[in-house]
Amino acid sequence: MSVSTISNSGIRQTLTSQLQAEQTTLADLTQQLSSNQKHQDLTDYAPSDALNLMTLQNTVTQKQGYVSVINTVQARLSGYNTTMTDIEAVTAQAQTLANNNSTYSASAVAGIGSLATNFLKSVTADLNQQIGGRYIYAGSRYTTSPVTDLSTLSQPPSSTIYTDNQTLPIYDTGYSPASVTLGISGQNVTIGGSAGTGYQNASIAVNGKTYTYAVQATDTPSTIATSLAASIAADIPGTTATGSTISIAGSTPPTSAFANVTYTPAYATDQATIDNGYNVTYGVSSNNPAFQQVIAGLRYIQAAAATTDPTTYKSYMAQASTLLSTGTQSLQAVNTTVANNINRFTSEATTQKNTITSLSSQISSIEGIDTTQVSTELLQMQTQIQASYSATGIIEKLSIVSYL
Repeated sequence: MSVSTISNSGIRQTLTSQLQAEQTTLADLTQQLSSNQKHQDLTDYAPSDALNLMTLQNTVTQKQGYVSVINTVQARLSGYNTTMTDIEAVTAQAQTLANNNSTYSASAVAGIGSLATNFLKSVTADLNQQIGGRYIYAGSRYTTSPVTDLSTLSQPPSSTIYTDNQTLPIYDTGYSPASVTLGISGQNVTIGGSAGTGYQNASIAVNGKTYTYAVQATDTPSTIATSLAASIAADIPGTTATGSTISIAGSTPPTSAFANVTYTPAYATDQATIDNGYNVTYGVSSNNPAFQQVIAGLRYIQAAAATTDPTTYKSYMAQASTLLSTGTQSLQAVNTTVANNINRFTSEATTQKNTITSLSSQISSIEGIDTTQVSTELLQMQTQIQASYSATGIIEKLSIVSYL
């Protein structure tokens, strides 16, 4: 083998290695230009840059999660705002109706009754509003409509408004008549009925204090009496239970004894985490006292339209006007809270999005490329590879000639 052949072979190997390196560089530059990233794998970055990228990317993902939660909640808050604004409008119309028709008129009651029915149906639709397949006024009963058809409730209505966040008003879909009974006779209270399957509280008021027992499905009148007697005895020693009858010590008889239907989840409000350690409680229940007041007022108008007694009519309309007036103020207070939450979530969404933009900029500064520079290097590398191919071709021709 001639010296020239050995020389050409060495040059050829050198050029081949150089060409392979150039092709690798060309592939890297092409990938960078298409992805706008220096590397596709974190392991290709310097350790400090890789750690920063992981931290920044994880934070961006977390912030994006918060934005997603905020968007979901904002849709519900918007639903609250729209429906409550509608209920406020209905309430205003109903109060005008009650004020302008305070005395009985046989020719007017039919029209008044029709309007009251329509008002109640409108409020029913608002309180059974769904957002994203979720009943927004149902407390934690997300898949259950919270309100029955308000226009079909039995009469007469009641002006009792529950504010204990557990007692169900008659219009709640979870309501059922209490099956436990409590009867007063002097110093004694006798428990009757049965526990049933609903949610009930048995209560006795004596000496200005109400003692309440949450009835369990396994309770009997005797066990209810025993539990209530023990509670009362802590303040009024000597109070005992014999069978289903409670004997209250002393000379002051109980002022009331009753059972009511309860269900705390119906009043539940939601909570959303919209940043690290930042939880916001939001949401409104259909059993909010504001709605109870409005519904009671509308029902009194409906009841007034159903009576032919002028005195009863006037009394019902007066109660309707009072309840609707109070209900209007209560609704405005609740809707103000909703509006404040809307502003809070909107502001937080802006903050989170700005943070994401800032973090994304930091990520780009680490993994991003100078497009102009890479494009220039890519063209140069393409030209260099063409030259390498040409040089390799010349060497190959020389190698063939040496064998001829």
